[in-house]
Amino acid sequence: MGRLINAPSNSFCDGMKLGRDFTNLLYFDYLGKKEEQDLRDGKIGVHDVDAIVQEIAKADIAGQVAAAKRIGIGHVELDGAVPNPYLSFTKEQRDEAKSAAKKAGIDLSFHLPYTYVCGSTCAPHETDRAAAVALQKEYIAFASDIGCNYVNMHPGVVPFYHAMGKYFDLIRASLVKSMIELGEVAKDEKVILHLENNTAFDGCFYEPEELVSVVEEVRRRGVELYFNLDIGHWFTRADVGKPLPNPPEDIVKVIPDGMFKEIHLNDYVPGKRIFHPPLHTQVGPLKATNLVRLADMLRQKGAELILLETAFREKEQVLDRDNIMKEEAQYVKNIFGI
Repeated sequence: MGRLINAPSNSFCDGMKLGRDFTNLLYFDYLGKKEEQDLRDGKIGVHDVDAIVQEIAKADIAGQVAAAKRIGIGHVELDGAVPNPYLSFTKEQRDEAKSAAKKAGIDLSFHLPYTYVCGSTCAPHETDRAAAVALQKEYIAFASDIGCNYVNMHPGVVPFYHAMGKYFDLIRASLVKSMIELGEVAKDEKVILHLENNTAFDGCFYEPEELVSVVEEVRRRGVELYFNLDIGHWFTRADVGKPLPNPPEDIVKVIPDGMFKEIHLNDYVPGKRIFHPPLHTQVGPLKATNLVRLADMLRQKGAELILLETAFREKEQVLDRDNIMKEEAQYVKNIFGI
């Protein structure tokens, strides 16, 4: 694939890396013969594949590392969304995962779980909040054990009637308290903690400015924390009556310098509610010209890791998975000059 006109030069991305959270991209490889045929025949859907094999696929960290090597990217973010097998890993399994990544020259990070118990990190009820934080601490320790350099988390979810007025003040205070606790643990475990914006469907903390203010307050308390902008998550605001600006990537301009290390790069199709389509298909707001501008703005803001978060929704995508991953990675490399 040829280089895009007006794309940044390679020099702008000194130190910047391209990574991927494989989400469900590799799940097909873990199906049995019958299940594989059932998918081909339309008897089960992609969401069924996720339910059948995701714990097995997530456990194969060496397999994810090998896939990253195969498609030419240098970083893997492990998906801790539940269900996952990670807290049951033995010391031997943790050492093997760390060794596999080191031998392959692949850096690791970890996406902390964000639903069920772990979705209560901003809960106004202290018992719930403390339980969520205690569980997240275990995952941070796991990430440290296997050699991750970053960990990333969502701020939590709330009922819609808690996302306004005095209730919002309560959940924000709870989130600040949780991030201080988790940031201190992250420092002890020698990993860097990031806070990522929700989708609009989570009911709270989907506007970047809300998370930036939390990060700034946590930093004022002497705890290191960074903001992970997920621009695809932010695009979901279009489906709750809040339009996107033109061009939509201008949201980056409102974020202060020094907030970024890791960035999640994905798209979203408003109206159809399609999450994380392959970027090179350009079916969402992020066309190639938008990505060129986004790349330049992220450079100016000091981003270090561009983390792809594509997910498959269609059988045809699953069956063409390797080509899609390679084409998308090359497309982004061409634009970002990585």
